[in-house]
Amino acid sequence: MAFTVEDLRDLAELLRAHPEWREPLWALLASEEVRRMPERMERSFQRAARLILALYRAQRQHYKEFVAHRAETDRRFAELAEAQRRTEESLRRLAEEFAAHRQEFIAHRQEFIAHRQEFLEFRAEVDRRFAELAEAQRRHYEEFAAYRAETDRRFAELAEAQRRHYEEFAAHRAETDRRFAELAEALRILTERVDRMERRQEDHSRDLGRLKSMRLEALYREDPGLFRPLLRRAAVVPSARKMELLEEAEAAGRITTEEVDRAAPLDALVEGFHRREDRRVYLAVEISWQGTTKDVARAVERAAVFARALGAEVIPVVAAKELTAPARRMARARGVWWLQDGRAFAPQEIP
Repeated sequence: MAFTVEDLRDLAELLRAHPEWREPLWALLASEEVRRMPERMERSFQRAARLILALYRAQRQHYKEFVAHRAETDRRFAELAEAQRRTEESLRRLAEEFAAHRQEFIAHRQEFIAHRQEFLEFRAEVDRRFAELAEAQRRHYEEFAAYRAETDRRFAELAEAQRRHYEEFAAHRAETDRRFAELAEALRILTERVDRMERRQEDHSRDLGRLKSMRLEALYREDPGLFRPLLRRAAVVPSARKMELLEEAEAAGRITTEEVDRAAPLDALVEGFHRREDRRVYLAVEISWQGTTKDVARAVERAAVFARALGAEVIPVVAAKELTAPARRMARARGVWWLQDGRAFAPQEIP
């Protein structure tokens, strides 16, 4: 009795109802080579996948090395990535189709053979493309090796030029240091000479100022008329009498021994009558060619000591050719008169 289409449908229904019958039926209908074909195809798929993965990794590594130097390589790697993507998609599609048609393999054997042939042809194409990729990769590596050799040569030239420049810089720096050392030594010698000249100038100025002050002090002591702007019948108290007045005041307890020692060096003690009021007054005069704040302070202090010693009014006076600006401010603040070449300036009148 012939096997009809209806019988085939019944068989399909039985196989769907009893999936466990499929394997025995497959073992009866299919040859050993056909049964092993899916296993071989799966191994082929795995080898192809591993090969694709390995080549993809190598491609990515070389792409990173050559991406900055070869625009053409970028284009080819892009084509290879696209081909690999299409290959993976084709493999995935074939695997899906194989899984979908595995139960219908008997009815579609010729179609399966055609697919297998297509796969073999596709694998041959993949192998051919991989061979092309390997050849391109080899050429790119040779180009990279040549480029790296050229780069190494240029770096060697740069290092040599840098070494020469460093030697020239070191020689120039040594020469500069030597010249700076000579200049520093010359500057030191010049500084020493200038210092010696300044010290000599200062010594000369101090000696000259001392001589001028001594001359001015002698002038005021020899000519009491210079005090006429302040006193009538002015007279300079002799140094011996000045000390007697201080010692008598010390003995009477009006001043102390320390005050005697501070007041004794007063340059001049002048007595006379006030020009506006008919009363006896004294002048405690500090004489200096250029009056300073020290002269003003000594005049104030010594005038106060003599005022207590004499029990009389004692006016502090600085007799000087010139007063410094700080000395003028102090004289105005502490009530000290300034006597200059026969002219007297009251504290509030000092310019």
